[in-house]
Amino acid sequence: MNNITLGVHLIVNNEADLLPHCLTSVAGVDEIVVIDTGSTDESIAISQAHGARVFQREWTENFAAARNEGLDQADTDWILVLDADERLQTPLPELRSLLQNTQAQAFTVHIDNWLGVRPEDKVKHSAVRLFRNGQGYRYSGRIHEGIDAAILKSHNISAIVHSDIEIEHFGYLPEIMARKNKIKRNEQLLRRALAEQPEDPFHSYNLAVTCCQDGRLQEAETLLRQTLHHVPLEASYRPTMIRDLCKIYLTQGKTNIIDPLLLPELERYEDYPDLHFLLGQSLESQGLLERAFQAYQRAASISGDHVSQKYVSEQGMNTFRPLYRLGLISERLELQEDAARFYHRALQHHSLYRPALQGIASAFQRLAVPDEEIAGLLIQLVPPTNAAQRAAIIDSLFEINANETITNLSRDTFPLELETANWMISSLLITSKLEDAYTTIRQMTSLATQDNHDLEYLKKWATLWAICSWALFGEFHNDLLTYAPDELRFGLQYIQKCHQQQKVDPAEAEVDSLTLHSSFISDLIEQSVKLHQPALSEALIKLFPPFR
Repeated sequence: MNNITLGVHLIVNNEADLLPHCLTSVAGVDEIVVIDTGSTDESIAISQAHGARVFQREWTENFAAARNEGLDQADTDWILVLDADERLQTPLPELRSLLQNTQAQAFTVHIDNWLGVRPEDKVKHSAVRLFRNGQGYRYSGRIHEGIDAAILKSHNISAIVHSDIEIEHFGYLPEIMARKNKIKRNEQLLRRALAEQPEDPFHSYNLAVTCCQDGRLQEAETLLRQTLHHVPLEASYRPTMIRDLCKIYLTQGKTNIIDPLLLPELERYEDYPDLHFLLGQSLESQGLLERAFQAYQRAASISGDHVSQKYVSEQGMNTFRPLYRLGLISERLELQEDAARFYHRALQHHSLYRPALQGIASAFQRLAVPDEEIAGLLIQLVPPTNAAQRAAIIDSLFEINANETITNLSRDTFPLELETANWMISSLLITSKLEDAYTTIRQMTSLATQDNHDLEYLKKWATLWAICSWALFGEFHNDLLTYAPDELRFGLQYIQKCHQQQKVDPAEAEVDSLTLHSSFISDLIEQSVKLHQPALSEALIKLFPPFR
């Protein structure tokens, strides 16, 4: 029993950027089989460096065929299937222990699909990724391939067992989707699959998802509505279709369609928190707060143990998301203490959920709690031990205009750093601590320049520096222009020239200020108003009347 072997199988095509992380996460397995379908980067070398057996095959626009090529090469008792943009999170000893003495033919795993950088930017679902080798199982499906059907041909549903194995998937991150051009590729494969199997609702559903990812909501809506008439009630992806269709209706403001669609479906999928949450959103947008409150309560009452096993579900749909909405409704009903309690409950499930942090700060402020005490509460809820936690606290204080409190925070606990500098400098400007602001901006801009940080950071700080410089000296200092990105430097030089002339030639104003520098001037005026610096905004409006 101790000699049970485990292999990992991947399909690879130009995955050199993500592949090392994937292969490192499975270091120690008995075999890695890589089917390479035409890589021109370092993917093959990286795979071999991690001990993989690499088989080069021509890409036939069929994922199942490529998976089955890998099965033909497998020498292990069990196979775990991964994509190059995934990582195994469960320690390998736990996975091996699961395979001892089991009668199962296959296991589902939990997959966290990252959609953004914040902890809540995830969609969770389960899929069969771990199964016995040598049983004659074969993959099917040109795209979104699966092996479930092959297993269920020989065994009943009990042969597939749910596991606690966790995999992280990064392929839906916008930058990766764009770089790999996945939307176009997937659409081509799905349309080809539909041409071969025009009555297959699974392909129609996935085509709708692809259209959604591409922003073509009307086309996605039409496909989902048509497919709903043909998909079997027992299909595992049917509740996800309902969810996706309701999200499209919400985006389009078609709330009158959501209620009659969801009410019968919630009888079928009463334990699907996403549907209760979507109903709550629809009712809330219609001003039906009592019914929305009940829908959010039902979402929050659903146990989370089974949700990702049965459904595709956004992170927190039965915890911090509905609890936050309950807090918002309580605030609208002027029940501030109830709102604070709901926000607190939400934060117990996700302490860095910014909307709930900002909500609890706002609720306590409405209850006349002093800003410095609110800061103390936030520090208790989110101990500021790392940059993300400190940013969450300062962001929440900034949202309730607790600017004086931000400027008084201990620099030992809240040092100057990239994640918080914008709010800290803005608070110094708003509270008229101009010299402190000027010094702080110089420090951050110099650091950002030396460390080659993102241009957006430099733009933010250069804009703040311009506002601060004007408030202190009535002009933009030349040392500022040294650090400013080109777009800002040219704009500042133009404004400085116009200010020195105290008038703008009408022809030049039309060409330069309204065309070349209009966006910059508009942003500078808006920021100076937000930061309580009327001298600059008034001077700019005097120079450029069209921006009044």
